[in-house]
Amino acid sequence: MVVLFTLTVFLSAGLLFSIQPMIAKTLLPAFGGGSSVWTTCMLFYQTLLLLGYLYAHILMTKFGRKSQMAIHASLLLIALIVGVVFDTPEAPAQASTFPVPWLILQLLLVSGLPFFAISSAGPLIQGWFARTGHARAHDPYFLYAASNAGSLIGLLAYPLLFEPNLGLMNQRRFWLTGFGVFIVLAMYAASKTLKPKVETPKQKKRRLKEEARGSMVSANPETPEPTLDRPITWKRRLYWIYLAFIPSTMLLGVTSYITMDVVSLPLLWVLPLVLYLITMIIAFGSKVERAVKDFTRPMVLLVIGAMILLMASELNAGGTMIMIVAIELLLLTAIGIVCHGRLAMDRPQAVHLTEFFLLMSVGGALGGLFNGIIAPLFFNTNLEYPIALVLSVSILPWSKDLIGMSASRIKRVKLRRRVGIPMFAMAYVLGLGFYGQAISAWINGLTGMSLANSPVDMTMVALVTSVPSLLVYLAWKDGLACALTLLLPMTGIQINAARDTSVIYRARTFYGIHEVTEREEWDNANKKWVKTHTILHGTTMHGIQYMDPELELEPLGYYHFDGPCGMIMRSVQQMRPDGARIGIMGLGSGAMSAHGREQDEIVFFEIDPEVEAIARNPRLFTYLAKAPAKIEVRLGDGRKLIEESEAMGEAKFDMLHADAFSSDSIPVHLLTVEAIELYFDRITDDGIIVLHISNRYLDLMPLVYELAKSTTKIPPFIADEFEIPIDEQLYRFPSRWVVLTRDVETGQRLLDEGMELYIMDDEDRMRLWTDDYSNIMSLINWF
Repeated sequence: MVVLFTLTVFLSAGLLFSIQPMIAKTLLPAFGGGSSVWTTCMLFYQTLLLLGYLYAHILMTKFGRKSQMAIHASLLLIALIVGVVFDTPEAPAQASTFPVPWLILQLLLVSGLPFFAISSAGPLIQGWFARTGHARAHDPYFLYAASNAGSLIGLLAYPLLFEPNLGLMNQRRFWLTGFGVFIVLAMYAASKTLKPKVETPKQKKRRLKEEARGSMVSANPETPEPTLDRPITWKRRLYWIYLAFIPSTMLLGVTSYITMDVVSLPLLWVLPLVLYLITMIIAFGSKVERAVKDFTRPMVLLVIGAMILLMASELNAGGTMIMIVAIELLLLTAIGIVCHGRLAMDRPQAVHLTEFFLLMSVGGALGGLFNGIIAPLFFNTNLEYPIALVLSVSILPWSKDLIGMSASRIKRVKLRRRVGIPMFAMAYVLGLGFYGQAISAWINGLTGMSLANSPVDMTMVALVTSVPSLLVYLAWKDGLACALTLLLPMTGIQINAARDTSVIYRARTFYGIHEVTEREEWDNANKKWVKTHTILHGTTMHGIQYMDPELELEPLGYYHFDGPCGMIMRSVQQMRPDGARIGIMGLGSGAMSAHGREQDEIVFFEIDPEVEAIARNPRLFTYLAKAPAKIEVRLGDGRKLIEESEAMGEAKFDMLHADAFSSDSIPVHLLTVEAIELYFDRITDDGIIVLHISNRYLDLMPLVYELAKSTTKIPPFIADEFEIPIDEQLYRFPSRWVVLTRDVETGQRLLDEGMELYIMDDEDRMRLWTDDYSNIMSLINWF
């Protein structure tokens, strides 16, 4: 019987975690990749998960055995029928302008009911197992570990197994088959529950007496015990929500921090989620108390390590990429085990199981809401990450080690921990703010240290990190004192970041944090000191410009006149001496507009309104304002906007350029055969499609070759630049550009300009991407 119930919850969790990326890929061609699309999807599934848990709670507490089976069987069968009938999302052309209502409708039709039905399986199946009379029925929470194992397998199986080998339609068929198997297993498991016994008045009196006796047990959340008979108070309920909230916000905070501020590596976001699920498996295993005990102090040390990394990074002394990622992932693991472990240790009796999981899902959803919606709206930095660090230490026992001491001594020790240590930390942080540089210079003078050959003052780094780290550790036996002590250096970091004069603009959207930095350096090429502005999205640079009026229309970075970009633009302009119409997906700083002539028309398609605001702000960049060409910026998903331009009967483009592949998160729907065919439909017969595929971690060339051969029968033309003179490397970046065309004369013109025809060996070829099939794993540069 245990095998049956374990297999059922395992399968349900695997289905739950595999349907979300599958549906997300299905929606891309219909709705594009706008922020409203992804935000709506996230909130939609979180809402359904909560509703699924609420449904399970109501079903288990308000209905009898037969009614439960009848209601749930009907729901599962209807969900299966809906999943078979509604298989492809559709949207009218205007949906890309305001996609939310259309998107919700399609999500409801394509995946809403199946997701809702499966989301209830975790608490429902465990609740049914608790009513089987099995020897382990009194504590069915071990099934939750199996559920999380299924989630882990589903998460890894999609990018590693299903996506590389199956198209979306076949993925959906396999998923629906799995759903059918789950329905059979779930209803068979429900049939194994026992009929409820009628409670006699004597038995009821005895039960009430036992419950009253149990209510006298302390419910102090500071020292949770693995007992199952404590009363369910609101204080305890809020404690469950809080314990679920911290790992959830920490998961998203760590993921955002390492993928945006450390390294933009494809699928790196999977690792934190894998570790999060593993902590769930450990927490609801048989050795949870030992795990919580063993990971509590390491958690504190890792929080201190994360604090040191944040403080050191503000002084340009951050650690290596591998070290930072390792510390952050270990930190997430420790926090997850401690928080989820305390949840498991405080689990209620099986009769309250569905309520327990409902409140856990509330905490997880609040974490997603805080990081996904509230933080981007109200914070312009990754502030939710240090907030999560402070909250994580607050769940430490509050002076549990003082039990047995006299009341007066307890009061003195708590006062020293909760007031004395934080006040000392505040005084130290304030003192460094006013006198830190002077103290550092004095110490360097005594020791003979010099900053002549280093931009990093290691003495200042030591002053900033050492004492706060020691104070946080001294306070770790009291969660409140530790949180208050940690809060002060975290606040100091944010104040220092706000005072950073090199960052002249910072804004945050649902796509991440945009920064514009200013620096002045010696330019060997022009033999003068020059001021430059750079736009950054996380760790990815999206544009740079001279702010000298004599040089401001000289494009830099990937787009300079003497590189592949200049070569391609000259070819198009020679082809259209009276003026070219050019469409560009991706705006950045607007550097490509500097290549335009007065007779040219350049239309930028940009998905993030904040990027347009930055590019049009003359205090930050002047490419768009000063370029001689006629410039237009259209907001929205590039592919959808190009489709709409055709529907509106606009003139065709002489060149369509996709400049959206420099980061780890490439828009897959812009690189499918359907997308390339759309681009060709929207350019003139002798026009060209340009793909800028410079990327640190993805090799897009094999895919582009397949797309070219499939749509033009002509191999792609390539121009790259990797050997750049040392004195020009500051403002001239290595890049690779590819051009596709169906016109032989245009191809010859490209060859005359210096581009080369790219021929790929048969053994290096790959499967063509379509709207039905794509595989990001096949493009990763592993070495």
